[in-house]
Amino acid sequence: MFKRNLVPIFILLIIFTFILQPSIVYEGAFKGLNIWINNIIPFLFPMSVLSNILLQYNFIYSLLERFSFISIYLLKSKFAIIPYFISFIAGYPSGAIVTNIMVNNKKVTQNEANYILYFSNNCSFQFIAGAVAFSMLGDFNLYKYIVIPHFVGAIILSSLFKSNENPLLSNARIKTKPSSFNEVFSSSISKSITSMLSVGAVIVIFSILAKFLANIINSIEIFKLVNPDYMHIINSLLIGGLEMTNGCSIISASPLNLEIKLIIINFLISFSGISIVFQTLAVTTDFNINIFKYIMSRVLFGVISALISIIMLILI
Repeated sequence: MFKRNLVPIFILLIIFTFILQPSIVYEGAFKGLNIWINNIIPFLFPMSVLSNILLQYNFIYSLLERFSFISIYLLKSKFAIIPYFISFIAGYPSGAIVTNIMVNNKKVTQNEANYILYFSNNCSFQFIAGAVAFSMLGDFNLYKYIVIPHFVGAIILSSLFKSNENPLLSNARIKTKPSSFNEVFSSSISKSITSMLSVGAVIVIFSILAKFLANIINSIEIFKLVNPDYMHIINSLLIGGLEMTNGCSIISASPLNLEIKLIIINFLISFSGISIVFQTLAVTTDFNINIFKYIMSRVLFGVISALISIIMLILI
């Protein structure tokens, strides 16, 4: 009985907490809205619309047929290169959005979509270089210590999972007959708005939760006895595990060595945080995600990226 009602009881507790702490809710929601309006919509919305339009035509798939050997060799899937590349430009959850579109257009199966999602729903180059390296760390040239571990780590991650599909059989996929451009454009706008609203709602909720978590950590006495350097790491990992941007901001502003900052940032960006996991769930409505395996893949991704960054820091 209790187990069945655990979720609604937990939600009621959160509601009462929100009522009792309106100032924290306001600060967290305001910060979440700023992230959504300033960092997500300007880059993700136009990319979502254009991706929706492009992927409703067979042209992009036909074009990739000529270079499919690259995608099959690196990622073990003929069309995995599409969400992998678009996520490089637009960031998460654009890789999930594109994968969902390909399932809807019957270009990949649900099993293959789950496989693709493990390594193709990544952070954008622009966020890594602009927001993290330049804005948070204060040195644009540090981007290579994050970009290389992140995107090379994704390729390594793909080799650790088994694709249940034979990539050579992709020619057998059903070819969709596109509608008129007006219909495709209207449909793409509608789907993208729905996706953006879902992503925005998740960002605001988790930004509020991250604010509450930060206050709880600061109020626990035992944490005050911990070495300040370790506390910065604990704080960034706990809050970053919930909402990645806040975690990166915390560790970047800490007095720790740059090498430690880069290692932790690599883990946080590749893990992406629970907020991004829920954003991914919000935009993948056409197939069922193996959520446990997906989260485990993100943890593994974070570890791989951190290890690559350590190797780079040792060699360079």
